[in-house]
Amino acid sequence: MKKFSTLIVAMMLTLSAMAQEPYKVYCSIWSTASSNPIGYVYIDYGQENSNRNWLVDEDGKGIGYNSFIQVINYLARYGWALENNMVIPTFSILDDKRMNGSKQLFVLSKWVTSDEEITEGIYTRQMYLNNK
Repeated sequence: MKKFSTLIVAMMLTLSAMAQEPYKVYCSIWSTASSNPIGYVYIDYGQENSNRNWLVDEDGKGIGYNSFIQVINYLARYGWALENNMVIPTFSILDDKRMNGSKQLFVLSKWVTSDEEITEGIYTRQMYLNNK
């Protein structure tokens, strides 16, 4: 009986040692629209190919949001928490005129135990095109 108990304890210790420690990951979101509704929201979670990285539904159609709070609440359902937000100055030159502007960037974080959990609940246009 002692051997069986020792075996059970050893197996439990092995299983707990195999469980991966949680680690924190980050993403940023922003929009190209300058007025409400904000329109499509782009996301960067460190993906290899950042082309076509706006959020879409399961059918690959872009999701229009009314505010960043709506987007943050959507991502919060999948474990993302707001870390910081900032306004980043931008500019472009059109017809020899400098057009100043800005974009609002939100940084979110999430605790995961594997990289597969990073994209849980997130669909981007690029992911949709890769899975067609």
